[in-house]
Amino acid sequence: MKKYTIVILLFMILAASCTIRQEAPQVLFGGEMHNSNASTPESMDSSLDIAVALSYNAVLAPVSWAQTEIEPGVFDFSLVDHLLKAAEKRDLYLGLLWFGTWKNGESSYPPLWIRQNSFYAVAPDGSVSTAISPFCKEALEADKAAFSALMAHLKKADKDHRVVCIQVENECGAFIERDCCPEGLKAWQEGGWETDTDPLAPQRFMAQAFAKYIDQVAVAGKEVYDIPMFSNAWLKAADAPYGKYPNGGPRECVLDVWKEHAPHLDWVSPDIYNPGFGRICGAYAEGQPLFIPETKCDAGRLWYALGEAGAKGIFSFGYEENYDNPYYVQECRVISEMMPLLCEDHPMRAFYREPKVDPEDAELSLPLGNYTFYVHCIDGEKNAHGIIVQTAPDEYIIAGVGAWISFSGHLASCEELRDGKVWQVLNGDETGHHNMLYLRGRLYQDDFTAPDGTIIPAPMYGLSYQRRFKKAAHERFKVSGIYRIKLYSE
Repeated sequence: MKKYTIVILLFMILAASCTIRQEAPQVLFGGEMHNSNASTPESMDSSLDIAVALSYNAVLAPVSWAQTEIEPGVFDFSLVDHLLKAAEKRDLYLGLLWFGTWKNGESSYPPLWIRQNSFYAVAPDGSVSTAISPFCKEALEADKAAFSALMAHLKKADKDHRVVCIQVENECGAFIERDCCPEGLKAWQEGGWETDTDPLAPQRFMAQAFAKYIDQVAVAGKEVYDIPMFSNAWLKAADAPYGKYPNGGPRECVLDVWKEHAPHLDWVSPDIYNPGFGRICGAYAEGQPLFIPETKCDAGRLWYALGEAGAKGIFSFGYEENYDNPYYVQECRVISEMMPLLCEDHPMRAFYREPKVDPEDAELSLPLGNYTFYVHCIDGEKNAHGIIVQTAPDEYIIAGVGAWISFSGHLASCEELRDGKVWQVLNGDETGHHNMLYLRGRLYQDDFTAPDGTIIPAPMYGLSYQRRFKKAAHERFKVSGIYRIKLYSE
């Protein structure tokens, strides 16, 4: 009997160990799939393979309402199941994008019978938009039912908890000033909007309507499976008139409306393609987590969001087409090397010289701990960005390229790191004789074949601080290096 008891106990321990899973990383770094790349298992696998090659820890992937509810009330979650298994196989975490009633200010993802039987938002001139009206209760009820079915399936199928968040709709809104369908006109009048002299009144009215709709969808989903949910904004370009952006989404000027009327969302997010990246990050980080589901495949934006803006997630849109962009690929791998450090609670700062916004030779001061770091961007360098992480009172890990840094203190030691190990101990010409840190970065060059056929392997790097004055050095292909420095004060 004792023998069988031991066997049963061992079986129970083994079974329990199989349910233990690694927690999702504190910071999500990855990409958002192209819109149609989750529409078949084959294209989905291809996108996820690229994500692995880019060293991501997470991917945002669409779930299409039309491909999910194949007949009224009949659901097919086979694509979702494939996505879950494919992500688990590659050790990737997921954020799902519910392409429901709206996607990019239009209604192209609902099933055909929803599109045919719903009424659409109407512009003040009487023209009918391509977006289902946020006042259409029939569409709302159908979306709630479909989204609830998805959440119920996830609760059952996502045993490894790969899905860490859900985006409810995508860049909602309509390309009109305001919705003048009969229900919209009634809401405008009953809400007292027609006497509102605020020039933003039409935008606030639309934001309220879309926020209420999406909040009800989120509530229906959370009642089934309560995981973080958010909505995202197509940001208005400067001076863009109505009709050039979907009006109604959680843009900066109506964030207060969204926070009031969509209280069940855990946050709202900006899709940042506009200039002024740092300012936009600051606006959306106020009073909520900063989570950027879409931005350019620009490493400087990634470093700034992670190090300066405190983003909990940042994703490059359409990363698949950057599989052969050497700057982006290598920068992502450097970020991956730094990610364990970025997921810890270390004080940090970051800088990013934004093209066409900041001067080529931009300079800034970054206080951190007991010291101030004076960052000097190098005129002519293709990229200038970096991050400074304090790991001890006098110790810092710095990653970056295209700038040199001086300090309020003195440099005690400087090491270049690679894969967590010391690659070189830097001194002399490489550190301006121990007076500064030149973010010379990592060089990736082709091997050289000498006239006699001898192959000379390319050096990983070899630029001294003096090369910051040389134009030829600026044109060389460099990505961020990682450095550990120790400082002291007199």
